[in-house]
Amino acid sequence: MKLFDRRSLRFAAAMFAATTVALASCDSAIYDDEGDCSVRYHVGFRYKKNVLDVDAFASQVKSVSLFVFDRNGTLVATKTESGEALAREGYSMQVDVAPGRYDLVAWCGLTESEAFSLVGGARPARKEDLACRLARVTPDGTAAARCDKPLDALFHGYAENVEFPDTYGDHVAGVVDLTKNTNTVRVILQHYNGRELDKDDFSFTVTDDNGLMNYDNTLLDDEIIVYGECKKQSGEVSLPDGSRTVTSVSSVIAQIDLARLVKEGHAPELTVACKDKPEPLFRLPLIDLLLCAKGDVPYAEEDQDYLDRQDNYNLIFFIDDENGWYAKGGIWINSWHVMRQSSDL
Repeated sequence: MKLFDRRSLRFAAAMFAATTVALASCDSAIYDDEGDCSVRYHVGFRYKKNVLDVDAFASQVKSVSLFVFDRNGTLVATKTESGEALAREGYSMQVDVAPGRYDLVAWCGLTESEAFSLVGGARPARKEDLACRLARVTPDGTAAARCDKPLDALFHGYAENVEFPDTYGDHVAGVVDLTKNTNTVRVILQHYNGRELDKDDFSFTVTDDNGLMNYDNTLLDDEIIVYGECKKQSGEVSLPDGSRTVTSVSSVIAQIDLARLVKEGHAPELTVACKDKPEPLFRLPLIDLLLCAKGDVPYAEEDQDYLDRQDNYNLIFFIDDENGWYAKGGIWINSWHVMRQSSDL
């Protein structure tokens, strides 16, 4: 008895040939017209770590520089994109790498800012070389480094062990969550009974050693930086007076822009001085002060999470008749009225 007749053999041969062509179409340019079996990897970005807990990537991030490292920490790819493309819904960056697992580091905002630069350059050889440094100036050989300029928004993201699968098609390999690394602190002085103040009588600084941020967004050892006021003006500020009415009071308003604030291992200080006084009006621990208003963000349970989400602070202090600190008036911090109860604040 015959197992196969000639017709069956011809049919089997035809099926084998068709299968061979189908497989080859995914591996050889000769068969490109048989279908698209290429692989394309994409990386998404999300900026949800903010006080509203919503993704604000499209509205706030203007440029993305992505660095892809293999599991040994060696750079395998880097790419930068900016402009209108980032504002489109569902934006992702296409990345050309071989299948595998990679660590992703993103620094966002570098292309439009002169305040920050990459220590390892645009193509750092290894992940450990990818630190971001705040620009500062040193007036002379003995004075502390200073930063008195407004800071453009800087964002950081880090994702470890992200899989780029070895299969054909389009893949969003991962989404990198971003943290904003720049902050604005506005210090507002008001006379306790409404008398007008002269902005030129007062100076404002914050000192911190936070000007060198590592690839994982931890802070590396750095010198002390004196952040000065990048803006100072006279103006009027509306403030509740304890009842339902709101009064407008003549004020001095100073803006200080800072790099990332980190609680663990760092102790930034806010100092306000008057030109006619030998000692500052006050010198206060900035992070302890800012955390007094942590209740504004109920979903930020940890102190550092709050500092990373809240990037804008308004601090109101009261001044007495001798241009000293009227501590009995307390401090307003982002609409929270804090009464001084210890020598630390």
